[in-house]
Amino acid sequence: MSKKKILCIVCIVLIILVYCYYKIILIHRNNNLFAKNSIKYAEENENPIFKLEKILVYSDANIEDLSSNSDLSNINISQFTDFAIYIDNKSKYNNLTAENTINNVYIDNISLTPTSIGEQKVYFKNIKNFCKYEKIVDGVNKIEYKTIHKNNEKTDENVFFTDASEPLILSYVNENIIKDIDVSTSNEKLTLDGSMLKYLNVNLNDLKYKISFKINIENNLGEKFVCDCSLNINLESSEGGIYTGYIMQIYDMKNLNYIFRKIG
Repeated sequence: MSKKKILCIVCIVLIILVYCYYKIILIHRNNNLFAKNSIKYAEENENPIFKLEKILVYSDANIEDLSSNSDLSNINISQFTDFAIYIDNKSKYNNLTAENTINNVYIDNISLTPTSIGEQKVYFKNIKNFCKYEKIVDGVNKIEYKTIHKNNEKTDENVFFTDASEPLILSYVNENIIKDIDVSTSNEKLTLDGSMLKYLNVNLNDLKYKISFKINIENNLGEKFVCDCSLNINLESSEGGIYTGYIMQIYDMKNLNYIFRKIG
């Protein structure tokens, strides 16, 4: 065999050995990275910086009297639900730091399963008007909140405090589930709230829906977190639900593992 052939074979063998060594090193490195990331992910799940604590849900109905003499001879009814979303930022640290305080927060990817009646819309609401009906002109699928860092800052807008001491407010309205109805001749004593749905035999199954959304947080270190959330809203209860006038529900999220995943 000539020296050139031998040299060629040696070079090929060396190239193969170098390639194999590189692949072994790369696999080892990737395994180490995977192990480290798995440990980090497990630690973040056990001790998250942010997680959902609870969601307070208030549902009622608004009766709009369109009659000229206010005698309930022409009413429209809309069903509304307000959500107060509480974020727990003390599960890892009891004190406030740049890591567990919030610089920016918004809700996006808001979606609703359709109801068989009405027109569904979502918007934000000032916490002062929680449990009060507000007409929604144009619904949105993203809500941005102004983060307040000082107690003396203006607070009459759609705000959220950096220390997460107040909830995020989100409002849902299903408008005009009943239109142009005359109840002026009723012999019953009518209350202008959710009990009107019972009087008019509105099937609450027609008003059930699922709301889904994503909460996005940026802390004061510039780190970003996200939490996907969905709720099935049922207006019924063993006590009568919204037929009694209104229904208040508290969803305890602490044991449901609704944590904010770190994404950057």
